[in-house]
Amino acid sequence: MEEKTHHKPTLASYIEDNHKLITVLGVFTALTVFSTNLRLQPFGYLLSWLFMSLALLVWIELWGRFPNKKGNWTLTWFENFLSIAVLVVLVYWLVDFRQIWHLYLFIPVASGFLAIFSYVMQRYDLFNRFFKSQPGKRRWLRYTLGFASVICITVFAYWISLKISPSINLFLDEAYKNMSTPISPVPATPTP
Repeated sequence: MEEKTHHKPTLASYIEDNHKLITVLGVFTALTVFSTNLRLQPFGYLLSWLFMSLALLVWIELWGRFPNKKGNWTLTWFENFLSIAVLVVLVYWLVDFRQIWHLYLFIPVASGFLAIFSYVMQRYDLFNRFFKSQPGKRRWLRYTLGFASVICITVFAYWISLKISPSINLFLDEAYKNMSTPISPVPATPTP
């Protein structure tokens, strides 16, 4: 009988298998911060949001690739530190670049609604069922309805954003104020 050897996953093997994704995560994270410095600030904020979203998607992919079985201690620490680092960058980005949400909150809201809409349309093949069509047929109607759906969902997302943005912006402004206050050392109590 052949005996199967089970090796513990290691940090080196994980990095070797995923080095391209780790590099892409680093690039998107750097571009998230760099793009906020563009002279045309509205474009910089939009690009910053897109790069942060892409970095989160890459992190989720990397997170899903961590082995199910217990790896060595360095792999476990790497998984935890990578996750903490990405989450800290996200919180920093949300709080320090909170001006983005004053103007562009509708973009992530619309993106979420569009992702759900696309998933449902594709998962249940609603277009072809509703119009009794074959895949690839009636493209003009598919494009027209798709474009109209994007516009309607974006307008709805803008309306939702107007309703929820004051409380989100107040929360982020308070978080910024609290985090930007220097931590003062506790005064030493005199000893008798």
